Amino acid sequence: MKITPAIRKDKKPLRAVLIARAFFFTFGAILLFVSNVLLTRNVHASQSYQAGVTQTPIPSPTPTFDIQRLASPAVAEIPTQADEGALIFWGVCIACHGDRGQGLTDEWRIGAYDADNNCWESGCHGKDHPDQGFELPKTLTFPPVGTASALGRFENAQQLYDYVVVMMPWWKPRSLTPEKAWQLTAYILKMKGSLPEGMELEQTNASAVPVHRNIKVPKNPNITIFIFTGILALAMFGLITRDLPERVEQIPVDLKTGKVIRPNFFSHLHPPTIPADQSRWRYTLGAGGMAVFLSLILLITGLLEMFYYIPTPEKAAISVETIVSFVPLGAFIRNLHYWSAQILVVVALIHLARVIFTGAYGAQRKFNFLLGLILLVFIVLLDFTGYVLRWDEGIRWALTAGTNLLKSIPLIGNELYIFVVGGREPGPAALIRFYSWHIYLLSLAAGFFIVWHLFRVRRDGGIAAAPGRENKTRITRADLLKREVLGMVIGSIVLMIVSALVPAPIAPPIRGDTLLDADSSAPWFFLWVQQLLKSGDPFLLGVVFPLLVVIFIGAMPYLFKDVEPGELGHWFPRSGSIVQLLFIIIAVTILALTMLSMINSL
Repeated sequence: MKITPAIRKDKKPLRAVLIARAFFFTFGAILLFVSNVLLTRNVHASQSYQAGVTQTPIPSPTPTFDIQRLASPAVAEIPTQADEGALIFWGVCIACHGDRGQGLTDEWRIGAYDADNNCWESGCHGKDHPDQGFELPKTLTFPPVGTASALGRFENAQQLYDYVVVMMPWWKPRSLTPEKAWQLTAYILKMKGSLPEGMELEQTNASAVPVHRNIKVPKNPNITIFIFTGILALAMFGLITRDLPERVEQIPVDLKTGKVIRPNFFSHLHPPTIPADQSRWRYTLGAGGMAVFLSLILLITGLLEMFYYIPTPEKAAISVETIVSFVPLGAFIRNLHYWSAQILVVVALIHLARVIFTGAYGAQRKFNFLLGLILLVFIVLLDFTGYVLRWDEGIRWALTAGTNLLKSIPLIGNELYIFVVGGREPGPAALIRFYSWHIYLLSLAAGFFIVWHLFRVRRDGGIAAAPGRENKTRITRADLLKREVLGMVIGSIVLMIVSALVPAPIAPPIRGDTLLDADSSAPWFFLWVQQLLKSGDPFLLGVVFPLLVVIFIGAMPYLFKDVEPGELGHWFPRSGSIVQLLFIIIAVTILALTMLSMINSL
């Protein structure tokens, strides 16, 4: 069979099929190539936009840059610290960090500087910048400072200030004064929303202000304090009015059995009756009872402070500032604690002077006089160790000259110093050691001697009075308690007013690069020792002489004869004039040295 004609007959349709297939293949290849080019171009355009390369704007609505963003910020007529910082930021920082602290973004650079948006080009901030300009490396980043995630390297405002004052502006570091650096730091924190309202940053409080969260400052508590003070004043007048009429002490009797009700434990703190001469304010001055009351105030306020105090060198001063600035009524509690401690030293000295000037140190009361003197030493040591726990710049004398006195003691000086301080030089161990001395050993010892001293007062027959007048007039323990409560109310009112109006001292925290200076001032009750140290040998004048003063005062009741019994209950008995004169000489000498030290420090 011949198939040639048939093959020739189908040649034309086959050619058409091949042509059609070639056309579709070519069309598909062209379409694939064009699609690939377009897709690749879109990807590159997106990457270029992210990298900050300016592209030809797409025909779509474009937001207009608000030129008012370049204007000087409006501040209050009486500008705050943050307002002053806003003006500095506008004049120095806005070019690199943006008007809202957003950093050198494309939006800010292009919108704010228009044709001059290429900061790195020649003639602007390139290598051939003008004489008054500077080179802006293209690899240098200008991070945001006002966003929530900005400033991650800084923990508190002090660290941010340290960076600003040393490193900013980056093209002319250290050109900002400390005051302007604090103002700028305050404004940056305000942009971040972490500046406590109404707070001015300074070296004292900046370490307690976090960068990445907002801590609210408690409202002024003085209204609450004065309301409570008014309530105490009303209670005081009520007690005074109640004591005006004469009253007969009622003996408590059980109505069912007819038996006398035995007094409770607290009633046994006082004898059933005491001579009226022993309860006169003009005789006792209320110093002993006030000392006990102040000790209770110190115990309560100290326990409250322990909830926030952190005994580490890095956190001690910061925790104190946190108590003062951010804890509700924290400043008031700290002031109560501080002023109670200072007044306690004064009251204890007044009590000592009252005992000597009334001759109430003889006979069976000699040993209790020694207990009271030992208790005074513990009170001073408690005040000294509590002073150190602030761990700020104000306690440098205690860490250097004060503790170095222990080294001057022959033979055992170095070992005693290490035992007290916790090392051969003041350091982290010193704070823990002083914290332990203050909270545990000294507090427990002082509490023990307070109880023993009060027990001996009752055991020795109460406050000294003339035997012939002892049985004429007596008051009951209830009347005595009312008088003590009245004294506590009056003391509370005075203490609360002082604590509300006069803040306890606080200084910038001791930092790692701080040099401890032995020439800084001592606590007020050791100023006389500091003045002595300027005159000679530290061991003789700083250790031996103060120790001899305490020993001599304690030995006076044993060295000189007792006051005549008939002169007890009176101020300045003639039979005790020698003891009184010697005590006056000691007191005047210490006071003169203290005043001289204060004058020299001015």
